[in-house]
Amino acid sequence: MYTLRRGARFSDGTEVTTDDVLASVEAARADSSSLAYAWAGVASVKATGAREITVRLKEPDAAFAWTPTPGTLLISSKAFLGKHKGAVGTPKSLLLGSGPYRITSFAADDHVRLERNDAWWGEKPSLRSLTLSFVPDAGTRQVAMESGSIDGALDLPSDEARGWESTARVTYTGDRSVVALAFDTAQAPFDDVHVRRAFAHAADRAGMADGILHGKADVAATLVSPDMWGDLLPAADVEKAYDALPAYAFDLDAAKAELAESKHADGFSLSLTYPGSGPQLGKAALALAASLKKLGITLDVKEVTLEQWIADLVPGRKPLQFLWYFPVTGDPSELTNAYLDSTATATNLPHYENAEVDEALRAARSTTGRAERGEHLLTAVRAAADDLPYLPLWWARTATALAGDLVLTEPGAFALIGPWATRLKKTAS
Repeated sequence: MYTLRRGARFSDGTEVTTDDVLASVEAARADSSSLAYAWAGVASVKATGAREITVRLKEPDAAFAWTPTPGTLLISSKAFLGKHKGAVGTPKSLLLGSGPYRITSFAADDHVRLERNDAWWGEKPSLRSLTLSFVPDAGTRQVAMESGSIDGALDLPSDEARGWESTARVTYTGDRSVVALAFDTAQAPFDDVHVRRAFAHAADRAGMADGILHGKADVAATLVSPDMWGDLLPAADVEKAYDALPAYAFDLDAAKAELAESKHADGFSLSLTYPGSGPQLGKAALALAASLKKLGITLDVKEVTLEQWIADLVPGRKPLQFLWYFPVTGDPSELTNAYLDSTATATNLPHYENAEVDEALRAARSTTGRAERGEHLLTAVRAAADDLPYLPLWWARTATALAGDLVLTEPGAFALIGPWATRLKKTAS
């Protein structure tokens, strides 16, 4: 059950009502919504009072408390959603919310402009307006910073961020994100575990973290970064469990031996795409391709637009895909439920199915005790690691570069989730 705040208003001045919340939830649950996966376990959402919303689930799910948060629920007005159905968030309709800023301009692939929302109930934001520009070319971004045309950059790739240190204040923060290769276990050649192991041994993951990301990343042992367990299990217990997971050292002789035991000992060809906004993924793919070539495997690496990459990121579309994921909650089940549960047909990229994993995830959903939930989720991680449906490459760190008079407060893993613009402040001159 959720209670609406009194006095909350949208930026057009209208009051936020239960009807607005219900309409927003239904928009998130719609089959066409990219957020539908997060609401799949919901049986009903109803107004049970003047300012009260009650959500009933199909079955217990202890992690659901994270769902009605900014990562998976954007609340707008019922009238606005109805008027712009199918076009919400476009340059013509923009967005309508009740947050500290309102969007006044959006040009695809160019910029978003924010203005302070005077109807906001909370503390007045430090900046009256700001523009978030999309500048895909690294050199152009840096020149703009040096000339004073921009005041900073968010989410800089680690290999680019070092060049900003002479002109801006650069900070690196672990963001709990993970980069991994997803092997479709229902398609050849990755229906053969020996092929998956060959790829694991052919990937110089430590070299990627050090060479491509300049040490601003850690080699990943699994999808879930250690920081995600903070509320469930002690760090020492997680470290011990992770140390016991199967380790695949960079070893081309071991890779050749695994491939020789597979049904594809003579090699094969396939492709791997990466989004243009993730050049570090492209570099990692090319490094892997160079190693695989020595095994008789041809990996064709292709850059695509971010939109195309996201559109292709569905189970069954390709036998080999990058998983590049930024968590929006602080719970390990965000990753385990979406990418390891066999019933998660919209997100389980490897078509992975393991009865022990499924049972552990079901137990975690129906358990409210933190430590007990953590043990169930860790059981699922351990069991899946032996099957290698994913090859985790690295857990990254986010680089933020800002001009001397700007500071990003609370620069942790979720700094850019929710009303992030309020965390940008000008320092006293």
